Amino acid sequence: MDIPVYIGRSKTLHGIRCVKASRDIKAGELIESCPIIMIPFSELEHFDKTVLTYYNYDWDENNDAIVLGYCGLTNHSPSANARYDCNLKTKCMDYYAVKDIKKDEEVFINYNGKPNDESSIESYYTNYKY
Repeated sequence: MDIPVYIGRSKTLHGIRCVKASRDIKAGELIESCPIIMIPFSELEHFDKTVLTYYNYDWDENNDAIVLGYCGLTNHSPSANARYDCNLKTKCMDYYAVKDIKKDEEVFINYNGKPNDESSIESYYTNYKY
């Protein structure tokens, strides 16, 4: 599979790691289908004490998930150029471009789940420095 992204440094978010397009990506195109590791809610008490808590996603009514692959490091923007979908059948998180993304442009998702959701996210996510 042609994965059209690479890991770089964000020009807009103080140089933290980010996902960037390695070629032009068209709106609607699948960027990456990433396998996940499910984390049962019963284990979150321990999980939330680790650095990995900054990378978990809501998955289903019983689990959160860690996304493996490049797109698991995608940063937040209230005007995102990509979106993600939980693929329960394949147990993958699928990332799609919602706008055309130019080569070397940073790929953003909205942590609220909808690309143009302007509602606030916890500063917990935006203060992470790694």
